[in-house]
Amino acid sequence: MLDLGINRDLLLVRQGQEETREKLIKKYLPFILKVTARTCKRYVYLEDDDEVSVALVAFNEALDKYDLQQEASFFTFAELVIRNRLIDYFRCVQRSTRDVPWSSLRREGEEDGDITGQIDKLTWQESVEQHYEQETAEMRREEIREYSEKLKQYGIEFQDLVKDSPKHQDARSTAYQIARLICEKESYCSYLQKTKKLPLKDLAKEVSVSRKTLERRRKYIIALVIIMLGKFYFLQEYLEGMKE
Repeated sequence: MLDLGINRDLLLVRQGQEETREKLIKKYLPFILKVTARTCKRYVYLEDDDEVSVALVAFNEALDKYDLQQEASFFTFAELVIRNRLIDYFRCVQRSTRDVPWSSLRREGEEDGDITGQIDKLTWQESVEQHYEQETAEMRREEIREYSEKLKQYGIEFQDLVKDSPKHQDARSTAYQIARLICEKESYCSYLQKTKKLPLKDLAKEVSVSRKTLERRRKYIIALVIIMLGKFYFLQEYLEGMKE
């Protein structure tokens, strides 16, 4: 079971107590393995899988970077860091695999001009790329499924977003800024999570759009907030073009 009092130990880690850091990594190794296996979509082994090493480093990073003042729990934050680092690792492996000299994999006695070897090389490269694309597609599908379930808690369906999505970039950028404001202001964030509604009255006093516009974009703004507050790595990439 996860320790709800972990913040006490995190304070000790920040004070330089490395024995506490080691204790936390050992104590929560089952959590780390669980997140790793879920992200990799397979069972993982502590001593055999590089992905576990990546996850351990990511958990250690989370110990240092978690904001003790934020509302999200440490474990939500740690899971996000682990997932992100693993996805970065998958991408790195895919790139480096493309760069491996085929000569190092050529069978003994096989000539550079051997047509069979050339075909094998192409087949191998295609196989690697296809595997990576399949893994990425599966993670995207799982993330979208989780996001859909979260939207339903707020009474929102995907088709609602298609209908309510702003058509112009400036309108999307404004919606992004409003969503960011909600995430950064604890009272707004708490109100939304508790009531599943936007704090329209207070927002209308603080942003440059009317309450009527806020009401019209309600579902879209809430959908952005859910992405910002959640562990949706791929969907967060969608937000990058909305910051300006």
